[in-house]
Amino acid sequence: MTIAPGSGAETEPAGGLPRLGADRTAWTRILADVAVVTVTPFSGDLRSVDHHGLEQNLERLIRGGAQLLVAGGNTGEFAALSQDETVEIVRAHVRLARGRARVIAGVGYRLEDAVELGRASIEAGADGLMVHHPIHPYASEAGLISYYAAIADALPGVPLILYVRGPQLTADGVRRLVGIESIVGVKMGQPDPERFAGFVGAAPELAWVCGVAESWAVPFWRAGAIGFTSGLANLAPERSLEVLAALKAGDLAQAEAVVDRLRPIEALRARRGDANNVAVIKAAMDLVGLAGGGLRPPLSTLEPADHAVLIGILDQLELLS
Repeated sequence: MTIAPGSGAETEPAGGLPRLGADRTAWTRILADVAVVTVTPFSGDLRSVDHHGLEQNLERLIRGGAQLLVAGGNTGEFAALSQDETVEIVRAHVRLARGRARVIAGVGYRLEDAVELGRASIEAGADGLMVHHPIHPYASEAGLISYYAAIADALPGVPLILYVRGPQLTADGVRRLVGIESIVGVKMGQPDPERFAGFVGAAPELAWVCGVAESWAVPFWRAGAIGFTSGLANLAPERSLEVLAALKAGDLAQAEAVVDRLRPIEALRARRGDANNVAVIKAAMDLVGLAGGGLRPPLSTLEPADHAVLIGILDQLELLS
């Protein structure tokens, strides 16, 4: 696999903002935010990325107040993208974010591919990398730590945010991660605030982020999170930022009240064993005039009954014009 070279602008940092390197203090400030995991709109035949639609979506997000964008996350169908597509998506994020937002690029899978994609994404202007949880069914804690260390060694000084979605890591393992200087933060993608709190206590040097969106933002905040990720923010960044503002103000009751209004759409995303997760966001974006588009297999579009429920939820949220 060879990633195609860029257009010449790839050495500039995201948004024209200064490079930070693996400065944990600086990244703690950056990650204390809503990290919007952006959708990847596809052309009608699903064979290519709809770059015009992507730029439309990103402009809406940034104008809505988003300052932290994750390109190549699960909401962006990372597993369905080629490496070249991922780099082009990162490049589009960097171009649209210029001077206005930070860009984190997703990498993962085979170690060598993760390194190559990470190098290309940093050259394309990404500020840092989010390392997807390896999909190997027999991964061990020691193996995970070796995987992260190898990426850090191959990409010296490149900030890494780990995406934890498995049971392997323990508090002892998390303490070992602190010794890998390039690791600046961890996104916890499992709804387990108690385990998360144990990690925060074991490694307070790292920035800890709730990776299960608005519905879990308050309990994770109580457990030590400084921010949260969101797919819903693709549709309504102002609502997600309202949750964050309430959390930072210490008004957890207000944060819960906003989350309660958003909970129906998150519940719809969780239907059918989470198969609706991305489909709901994409369908909602189409309904409000953004670029959602189809989904590449093995994902699929919403069933008619769920689509009807979605329209009712968007109407209640006053998101339909």
